[in-house]
Parts: sequence; C-alpha cells; structure tokens
Amino acid sequence: MVKKRAIVYPYHADFGPVVRFSNLLGNYELVSLMAPLGFGLNEKDAAYSYYGEDVGIKVKDSFSDDEFDVLMICEFECSFEKVVFPTIIKAAEMGKDIVLLNRCADHEVEMVKKVCLKNNVELTSFFGIDIDRTKVELVEKILLDINVPIICVASLMEKSNKFDVQLSLRDYFLKEGYKVSQIGTKSYCEIMGFHSFPDFMFNHKEAEIDKIFLFNHFCKYIELNERPDVMIIGIPGGTMVYNNLFTNRFGITAFEAASAIHPDVGIMNLPYDDFNGEFLDKICVSTKHKLGFDIDCFNMSNHKFDTGRSKQDKELKFFTVDSKLVDEKIAQISLESKVPLFNSLNGTDTLKLAECCEALLLKENMQIV
Repeated sequence: MVKKRAIVYPYHADFGPVVRFSNLLGNYELVSLMAPLGFGLNEKDAAYSYYGEDVGIKVKDSFSDDEFDVLMICEFECSFEKVVFPTIIKAAEMGKDIVLLNRCADHEVEMVKKVCLKNNVELTSFFGIDIDRTKVELVEKILLDINVPIICVASLMEKSNKFDVQLSLRDYFLKEGYKVSQIGTKSYCEIMGFHSFPDFMFNHKEAEIDKIFLFNHFCKYIELNERPDVMIIGIPGGTMVYNNLFTNRFGITAFEAASAIHPDVGIMNLPYDDFNGEFLDKICVSTKHKLGFDIDCFNMSNHKFDTGRSKQDKELKFFTVDSKLVDEKIAQISLESKVPLFNSLNGTDTLKLAECCEALLLKENMQIV
C-alpha cells in the first residue's frame, strides 16, 4: 500500500512524540513539518521545540505543491481562523487532502468541510473517534478478568512526556514481534493504529462507578477481538493533587482506570524537579494505596512545573529544560532510588525502559510469546 505524504501544521513541541515515532503513522509518511514564523522554529530540527535529540527533520514556514499529498492539522492553541484555516484553504486549493487531528469546534469543522467540498478534496478527522457505546453496554455490573499482560503508563501531572513513553513502548514491542493492543491518551490515536481513551470516561452523564465497569468491559472487548500478547494503557491527567488550585481532578480518572484493569507493570511519569529517593519511595507507597499497583519504572520529563506563572494565570504552566539536564538529574537520583528512573527523550533510555517492562513481564511468567 502506497502511503500518503503528509505535512504537519502548525507543528510544535506537543506533537514531538509522533514525529519521533512517525513510523507508527500507518497510512501516512511524514515528509515535512511546518510552523508559523512566530513559533521560532523555521529551519530548525523538530527536536529543537522540545529540547531533545535531533530527529533529522527540519521545520519550514511554507510548502510547495509537489512535496506532499496531505495537510495534517495537529493540536494547536493558536487562532484557528487567523493561523490554521488560511493554510487549510491554500492546501485544499492545491488539491491536497486534509487530515484533522485537533479536536476542533463544530463550526470550525463545518468551515473545513465546505472548503474541502468546494475543492473536491478528502477530509479525514481522527479526533473524537469513540468505540460504539453498545459494544461495552453493561449487562452486569461486574469486573471481568483481563487475561493479557497490561502495562499502565500514568503521570503525577500533565506535561510529563507520557505519550512519548506510550509510543516508545508500542514501537519496541511491535518490532520485537509482539501483537500489541493499546489505549492512548491522545484523541487521535487511531491514526497510529490503536484506541484513544474512550469519551465515556469523561461523560458527566455516566455514574463514576459505571465508568469503572465500562472501562473494564472496554478492555475486555479489545482483548477478545484483537487477541494481543500485551496491552499498553495510557491514563490521561495526573494521579495526585498538587495543591488547592491544581487538583488534577483528584486523580479520579486514574483511580477509575486502575480499578478496572489491575496493571501488571506500572510506569509513573514525573515532571523535572529536585526529587530524591525518599520522595520517589513515598510516591510508590501512595500509588500502591490509591491506585492498587506497584510502580516498576519512573520516567522523568524535561518539563518543570512553573509555580509562579501557574498561580498567576490560574492554569498549569511549565517551562522546558534540555534533555541533558534530565540525564544529570536522573544520575543523581538513581543513587538513592530503589526503582529505575529513565529519560524517554534519551534514545538509550527509551530502549532500556521498554526492555525493563518486557523483562518484568517475562519474570512474572506472563503469557507473552
């Protein structure tokens, strides 16, 4: 099958994990990245945006007609009408198909539909794809046994490189010949061949207790239909309350998901900070009591929580440090920590983290082949 050549716009750091593991994109070949001039990324390697190791793809501020087949709109926080939509119009007028990954407003989607129809190009949306609710209808409110090894990827807070870890694990286990089923924390995971975290987990009309049963039945449905060797599950949001202002929804989503699946291997992602072995030990104990699973590996991101700006703006703010500083911090903390600590932006650590998970499953005689 011939893959469609895709340009991503407006590229920024949050899309970095997909760029690093673009081989997972299935029907698309990532040929270029494009960002508005104001992003400060023009002619820089994609990794410059997230201070990681170079990936060999430079960011541009424009595109030419013959280099791509599809314009892929990734997550964005800039203006749709002023920044994103004009580029969509330009690409559509050149006869290029449009792929939406960002969860756009209904009226924005309608605007794109009209442009695509006018120019006779295809529009594909990957956000908001949810499993047929009837397939996980609660016949009985009981927890079903999930008879496949589960790796759970959680985080203390957002911006902890959690999706990066999810993709690195998928990449490793697939290359090792395993059949992998997966539920991810982005709304467009289907473009990479796995499931997005189901919308019913955020539906206020569902009772919280029912969400636990529904998620359990969702995972059982995947197990029975896909027959995987291993299942990787990413959990959105954070697991702990930071303070009275930033509660991370009190870790409710993490609690509900963990109660539904009982992971065999647990990975906890951390923000960059001056942690020590004693703090990590406390996190292990807290996670065991709150979520019911052991932390087998930690991953430290290169995002540090900006307390001052967050308090001022009343929303979570982070600043990014160089990945090498994370390596230095890990070397220091590892002298005190009983649990291995990795940096997923470091290619060597990426491999070690995945190998660690595989070894843990094999040690426990899980049925992976």
